[in-house]
Order: sequence, then structure tokens, then C-alpha cells
Amino acid sequence: MNAPTPTAQTIRFPVTGMTCGSCVNRITRALRKLDGVTRIRVDLVHETVTVVRDPALVSDTALAAAIVAAGYQADLTDALDVGNHPGGARSLIDRLLRRYR
Repeated sequence: MNAPTPTAQTIRFPVTGMTCGSCVNRITRALRKLDGVTRIRVDLVHETVTVVRDPALVSDTALAAAIVAAGYQADLTDALDVGNHPGGARSLIDRLLRRYR
């Protein structure tokens, strides 16, 4: 995984079928192989994946296909754009305010 680019997009979407830490690792490894993916966060408790990617290099379809190939289901129709912040990072205030909206 490379450093995020200025055109990076951060999206979060649901993934079903995860039951343990091995599932988290399997999904992370599958997504890490895709060109254009710079960061990955798999949340087992909330059954979501957050990806920082260059949308010109990796599409929603490619993300979903990688997750399906790993044995899980990704629903990118419910993908949430969580911001185009440099590096996908948001301030603590932004994260707290978004949580309570």
C-alpha cells in the first residue's frame, strides 16, 4: 500500500459473512492487492470496511469482486463517502460530529 494521493477517496461499506479476526485479515489481504488502495480498515463489530483509494485506479466493482473472491459479500450500493481528506484522516471534532448526526 502506498501513501494516499491528493485524489484519494475514503468510502465505507457493509461486508457480511465476517465472524472472526481471520476474516478481517483475509479481507485486508484481498484489498491490499488492488492497485489504487492505500488504506484499509475492517471493522468486525460493525461489519464494515473503510477503504482509502484512488477512484481512477480501483472501482467499486473491483473492491466488491476482491471481497467476494475472499469469501464474503460486499454491498457497495450502500457505500458512504466519508470524505476526501488528505490521507483519509479527519479531525477528532469531525469524527465526533459525524457520529452524532
